[in-house]
Amino acid sequence: MLLVEKGTPGLKISRALDKHGWRSSDTAELAFEDCRVPADHLLGREGGGFYAIMRNFQNERLVLGAMAMGEAQEALELTLDYVTTRKAFGSTLYEKQVVRQRLAMLAAQVEAGRQLVYHAAWLDAQGVDCTREVSMVKAYCCELVNEVMYACVQFHGGMGYMRESTIERMARDARVHSIGGGATEVMLEEVAKRLRR
Repeated sequence: MLLVEKGTPGLKISRALDKHGWRSSDTAELAFEDCRVPADHLLGREGGGFYAIMRNFQNERLVLGAMAMGEAQEALELTLDYVTTRKAFGSTLYEKQVVRQRLAMLAAQVEAGRQLVYHAAWLDAQGVDCTREVSMVKAYCCELVNEVMYACVQFHGGMGYMRESTIERMARDARVHSIGGGATEVMLEEVAKRLRR
């Protein structure tokens, strides 16, 4: 891996990418044409970039799982505020049993996801090979955040679908969790390979 500073001759931003979510984070294709980089800009050892990135995946996946549970918790709190004040058919939405119970189950699932993150992080801190547990975190938490967002948008009704609402942006931003850092299907394969210990 090489550290290439902005403004280095030969480095060009060839195309800015227009993403579905995380729109505050710039993402672009970079082009390197006759780009010369000083030898002291080498990160790690030559030819070792792939392995360095692979080692970082454990941390990235744990962080994504933690982010997902934080976002899910915030969405539930935002939605709870909304359904306790929004009235429909003579009472608040929260007074409807189906709404209360769905939010209660999602809260339980988010708490379970949070505990899974804590456990995997603890194993990692102990130096234990926890590829299985980290892959579980990434698969479970990053799918769950999308399930939570879907329900929260639904409970916000038409307002939840409007660009001006916080929950609409949160739902768009959450979608990347089950893709970035290893798609859910890849994570489940990592778990499946390690089911028998």
